[in-house]
Amino acid sequence: MEQVVKKGLFILVFTVLLLPWLQQNVFFIDCGSMRGYFTEAPEATLSVKNWFKDSLQIQETNYVNDHFGLRQYSLRLNGQIDYTLFQKMDYSGAVLGSDNYLYYANYIEAYYGLDYVGYDPLYDQARKLKALQDTFAKMGKLIVAVYAPCKAWFYPEHIPMQWRSSKVRPNNYKTCVRIGDSLGVKQIDLNRWYLSLKDTSKEVLYPKWGIHWSNYGSILAMDTIVRYIEQAQHIHMPHPTWTKVVHTTEGRDPDNDIGNTLNLLLPPKTDIFCYPEVHFNTDQPVTKPNLIFIGDSYSINFIRTGVMQGVSGKWQMWFVFKKVVDSSNYISTAYTIMEGYDWKSEMKKADCIVLLNTAKNANILANGFIQEAYAYYFPGR
Repeated sequence: MEQVVKKGLFILVFTVLLLPWLQQNVFFIDCGSMRGYFTEAPEATLSVKNWFKDSLQIQETNYVNDHFGLRQYSLRLNGQIDYTLFQKMDYSGAVLGSDNYLYYANYIEAYYGLDYVGYDPLYDQARKLKALQDTFAKMGKLIVAVYAPCKAWFYPEHIPMQWRSSKVRPNNYKTCVRIGDSLGVKQIDLNRWYLSLKDTSKEVLYPKWGIHWSNYGSILAMDTIVRYIEQAQHIHMPHPTWTKVVHTTEGRDPDNDIGNTLNLLLPPKTDIFCYPEVHFNTDQPVTKPNLIFIGDSYSINFIRTGVMQGVSGKWQMWFVFKKVVDSSNYISTAYTIMEGYDWKSEMKKADCIVLLNTAKNANILANGFIQEAYAYYFPGR
């Protein structure tokens, strides 16, 4: 019996050691791709220079580490062990709060004001934005600042205890809103509006394992932005509406975007998500203005859900004022680099420009557009 056990253990260990080699050379299992951002080392290239500098060995070691068979399953298993046994997040920046809520550390830092840049730069940003809004208003156009929600504000009760702070600090978001109100800046505080829905919404507005508003919540947000534009510009636009929804525990992008990057073998079910089948009211004449959205990743859901396409004529999204996606190329996921792009001409063609950043990024609203556009309209000031 003892010999049988020894032989069985030997065969088991030998098989486990053999499987990565078989996968690497025969590829008998589709391991799928890893979620998140990974940079794999390229295969080493032999040369006299890297041979004598020992860099060839280092390059080849890095390549083997990134390409050995069953690597994806090994990483997922390691992540699962760390998460299940030690509540440890392998993905850089992820923070596990109470009741299985995930955050990013920099969102919590923004909530507590640990990244506060001070009053003067925030006032300067608001002053320039107000000047741009007044300039565009004279042309019959609209620029509006929108503060999208931030998970740390929405779920402060689940922030880990080690982050809690009793000290009251100013933060960029609240200071921006206060300055904007005092200067008469046209702005929509969706962070505060979102909080007002927290206790009454029957559907998930902020997923437990996501860092963005839910697909459902972003549709409600676009409807709010549309209503603001209608009132400001005295027009009637299409509104997203639905009669049928899909409820599921399988989150669509980006509803579990932090959780997906953990690459767990057995990710837990976190929410029951709501996905409306959206259509648009066209029972009366409507205006579909040309829109430009400038800001961070919170705008991307408007394309995923189809509401951007439904409420506007021609539209563009200037993602962090570096990449351009528009109504002509969004299906192919192609984009144009902002550098070399004639954004000034496109800016003048727009009927409405929406500057949308999450509350965490309030101090870099529109990611440099305000400063660039101000310098264009008010040179030397």
